[in-house]
Amino acid sequence: MKTNIFLLGVLLILISCVKKEKALSQITTELKVSTTDNPFRKTMFPLRYLDSTQYDFKGIINKDSSFVMSLNTVSLRDLKNAIKEGILKKETADSVITKIYVLSGFNQGKQYFIIDLNCNKNFNDDELVEFSKDITNNENYRDSFNIKSIKVVKLWKGKLYKQQTFLQFLPAPNFNTYKNETEKEKFKHSLQLAALKHDFLFGTFKENNNNEYGVGVNKGIFGNEIIFKKANTNFYPRNHQLFANYKLKDTVKFDDKYFRIDSLSFYPPKLVINEINNVNDIYGFRTNEISKNYVINDLNGDSTTLKDLAKEKGFLLLDFWGTWCAPCKELTPELVNLHQKFSDHIQFASLAFELDPKPVLDYSKANQMNWYNGIIKGKPKSGAMSSPIIGGLRIECYPTFIVMDSDLNILYRTCGGGDNYLGLKDFLNSKFK
Repeated sequence: MKTNIFLLGVLLILISCVKKEKALSQITTELKVSTTDNPFRKTMFPLRYLDSTQYDFKGIINKDSSFVMSLNTVSLRDLKNAIKEGILKKETADSVITKIYVLSGFNQGKQYFIIDLNCNKNFNDDELVEFSKDITNNENYRDSFNIKSIKVVKLWKGKLYKQQTFLQFLPAPNFNTYKNETEKEKFKHSLQLAALKHDFLFGTFKENNNNEYGVGVNKGIFGNEIIFKKANTNFYPRNHQLFANYKLKDTVKFDDKYFRIDSLSFYPPKLVINEINNVNDIYGFRTNEISKNYVINDLNGDSTTLKDLAKEKGFLLLDFWGTWCAPCKELTPELVNLHQKFSDHIQFASLAFELDPKPVLDYSKANQMNWYNGIIKGKPKSGAMSSPIIGGLRIECYPTFIVMDSDLNILYRTCGGGDNYLGLKDFLNSKFK
């Protein structure tokens, strides 16, 4: 009997140890609004003109030379969808202010604007900001305008909540282009304003009480962006080869362990990542990961894969560019020289993000880009990530250069010219001495 009890105890201890060994970490990070070391592109939002006669505004200096504009803090589409789906009542949505109102005008030789910071639709009790009408001709004109801290209404999963945001209101007469304007319309459009967003969400966490990390989160135009760093360091700039912009369900490595980014909430703001095991190949877009074998098309519409391109010479240099991209075109002679030097060792492939292959074909022929030229259909400068290879490899900067071997291991990555392009040359020189 004693022997059986002893064996049962040993068995329970072994089971307990196995369970402990299999226990995986879950990290929940609380996020707060921050403007320090913002790793994201600052987004500019144009303000919309309103018919001020439909609102009970006060403090309009001159109705003939001033216009009321607004910035939505919750998109009308999201509000309508939430009401339509029954997760938000219309009367609730109507009872809160989801706009920032701004008066933009011209008076006594000066342009001005007034932000209704206290949301009372009265511009008499708010600050008047005056400036020269041609201020945007100055390179550093943005420095003349203060960043405003404003508490605004936002929407998350049918819930309206208030959150601090940091916006810089700026004159933007050339933000939109118009055809066949009357003089009155031309004057009105010259008073266009835009808001530049400066804030993002930030939090810190430790992986099993080891290294501390920081995480930045941003709700961008093309989806949520997540960027990590080690604590007490700055986020990598976008053109750094180790810069990594993650999405939900991506895999990320901390302290030799792999985690999946499982959930993100903006109210309350928090990020949850869970440790995963049985990790084999990590497909991704970062250096030291493996790219998926994407299908690409040449300028004639014929398809191939990255592996097919890489297998002949064992290495592949991808160049993501466009004929609309001035920095890309400035580097063309350098890229031609690089191809002449390393063409025996590495396959070059320039992939243009364009709507039409013809300008790519004309440019590549005129500039002796005598290597594989392909096209990824997309609207230039749109930032769209819908293409599998653009989204999968997170091509957000043009030009972007990625070096792979025949197994599609990502050996090097960088974007832009200057020191970043010199870094690519140094890498190739060291790799193919």
